[in-house]
Amino acid sequence: MLCDWEVQTYEYWVQLLEREAHNASAPKSGLKMQDSYHFYDARPTQALWWSPFVQSFRQLPPMQEPLFSLNQTAATRGLTKALWGVGLRAPSINVPKYLLYLQDRARGLGVEILKADLPVDGGLEKALAAAEQVMTAKGRGGVDCFVNATGLGARKVCGDEAMHPIRGQTVLVKGEAIATRTRTGANYSYCIPRPGSGTTILGGVKEKGNWNGEIDDQTTRQILEENRNLAPELLTGADGGFEVISVQCGFRPGREGGPRLERESVGARRVVHAYGHGGAGYQQSVGSARLVVRLVTESTGGSHVFSRL
Repeated sequence: MLCDWEVQTYEYWVQLLEREAHNASAPKSGLKMQDSYHFYDARPTQALWWSPFVQSFRQLPPMQEPLFSLNQTAATRGLTKALWGVGLRAPSINVPKYLLYLQDRARGLGVEILKADLPVDGGLEKALAAAEQVMTAKGRGGVDCFVNATGLGARKVCGDEAMHPIRGQTVLVKGEAIATRTRTGANYSYCIPRPGSGTTILGGVKEKGNWNGEIDDQTTRQILEENRNLAPELLTGADGGFEVISVQCGFRPGREGGPRLERESVGARRVVHAYGHGGAGYQQSVGSARLVVRLVTESTGGSHVFSRL
């Protein structure tokens, strides 16, 4: 199921970029089709399941670019060489722009966005009742179906103890990398350009169960050091390093057993749960959203909802 969501998302993004390319007046999503390279300390023991579904997938010859230069630089710095690598074409994403694009699309379809604080101390039923009161106060009438996309909040709101944080820390630097790159081995690092922003996100950290939301300076230094070899074109600082714009720390909504997407009746209220995607929220978003639409349609008898994805 999760693999299918990712394939659906990849294909939808490719189609979206094709529509943008053929319509200069179309709103821009913040996506861009780019080269993507994945380097490994050792050949993966399992096949890369996604290889048949992406464009231009190929194994990288060790004596050709970009693997050759990566390992040449590693040798001069006394670093471990990448023994295996693959390349492909994939969308990179400017997340802030993409979220604004989705918000504008939703509003164009008649969606009204309301902000309100909801209680978390009385379970999901209490939170839903409070949300209904907000809707009534705004003159929006009754609620046909709720979509519960509370992320890590589901641990308190739903009492779902399978939910846990996956702590992440990233560094935003000046300049757009010419390709997305990842390195998997003793550590995991990545550089992901934000198209059109003049910036790139460097990572990465995946710390399951860590609730510490403070920025760790040692982690920042580690991210910058590990990415020197991945994105040398961004070493534009006066000291020969990256030009750091900001450092971020946050929590991915991990869940034992994977995401929860299912229908439930909470008292007399219809609910579709959609949370727990961990660090794969964007890459699974379209496939997951289509399933949510189907579940909501089933809950309401099919008379109120349709998908424009």
